[in-house]
This record gives sequence, C-alpha cells and structure tokens, in this order.
Amino acid sequence: MAEMDDLRKTWAEYDRKLDTNIRLSRQILMATNLNRVRSPLRRLAFFVGLESVIQLAVVVALGSFIYEHIATVRFVLPAAALDVFAIAILIAMIRQIAGALQIHYDKPLAIIQKQLEELRVLRIRYIQGIFLVATLAWTPLLIVALKGFWGLDAYRLFGAAYLVANLLVGLAIIPLAIWLSKKYGDRMDRSPMIQRLMKDLAGYNLNAAAGFLATLSEFEEEKREHAVGFLSSHR
Repeated sequence: MAEMDDLRKTWAEYDRKLDTNIRLSRQILMATNLNRVRSPLRRLAFFVGLESVIQLAVVVALGSFIYEHIATVRFVLPAAALDVFAIAILIAMIRQIAGALQIHYDKPLAIIQKQLEELRVLRIRYIQGIFLVATLAWTPLLIVALKGFWGLDAYRLFGAAYLVANLLVGLAIIPLAIWLSKKYGDRMDRSPMIQRLMKDLAGYNLNAAAGFLATLSEFEEEKREHAVGFLSSHR
C-alpha cells in the first residue's frame, strides 16, 4: 500500500507539472497571438492615418477655394457641400484610428472581439457612406475641379439644367440603393460572395485580426475543456 501511495503521489506531481507546463504554453501562445492581433490593427491605424492626412489637405484646399470665390455663390455652394462631405469623412477616419488603437488587449477575449466587431461595423458603414455620398458629390466635384484646376465655368460649359439634372439623378439613386439593400439584404447575407465582399470592405487588416482572435477563442475553449476534464479526473 505504501508503494501504491508513493506511486499516486508521484503521478499527481507529474500531473501537476504537466498541467503547469500546458498552462504556461497556452499563456505564451495567447501572448504571441495577441501580438498578431495588435500588429494588423496598428497597420490599419497607420494607413488610415496617412489617408486622413490627405483628407485634411482636401479639407484645407476646399476651404481655400471657398475663400477665393466667396463672392460667387454658384461656386461657393458646391465647394461648401464638398467640404462638409470631406470633414465628415475625416471624422470617420479619426474614429477608426481611435478604435484600432484603443483595443484593450488585457481584457477577456469576448470584450476584444466586441471592440473589433464595433470597429468592423464602423469601417463598413464608412465605406458604404462613401459609396452613397459619391452619387451626390460628383456633380459639385465637377464644378469645383473645373474652376479650381483649369479656371473653367461648368455652368457655361454644360448648362445649369444639365448639372441640376445630374444632381437629381444622384439623389434618386440613394433611396433606390437603400430599398434594394432592404429588399434583398437577407438574401445577400446568405451569399458567400457577398459575405466575402463585406469582409473585403472591412479591410484586410481587420480580417487578419479577427482570424487571430478566432484562433485564440478556440484555444480558450480547449483550455476550459481541459480544466473541466482535469477537475473531473481528480474528484
């Protein structure tokens, strides 16, 4: 019996050491994979930061255009509309940068995944917003670009009626796009192609971070199963 007790103690010691080694290995793996989550988000923040610098230059250039043509309403109005759009885009970019840099990696995985999903939704809405705004912005952009770069008057070249008609077409496209999205949204969500497209809209770096988090979640689940099995075997 004494030998059996010693054997049990030795086995329990080995089991404890093995469990400790597994736990340490998982912690190292978790830390490594969290770094792999952090890196693509930092890249996302960096590239969006570069885009925001360019966007800020656009805002300043439009402000300068408005100042130079402040007495000419037909040029000021489209430039002001473009400037509002540009400022809104800049704000959305700053929100994305803040979201990417404010992920709390010391929090549970569920919280990290929630923050990442919020960032993904923000980026998708940002790109969707750009697509919708583009239907309205191209007419004032034509007016401002012709005047700003070549000194040409779009109203004289194309006529006010043509420009207004194009603006109205852009306005009509927005409710049509929203209606199509609501009517066929459920079918589109079930389409693998559309799902891939939405992931692409969210950005490669966000997809990479989400993939690494999914891997971590799997290891966390395995860790819980191991802990349950370990407690069951020692009851």
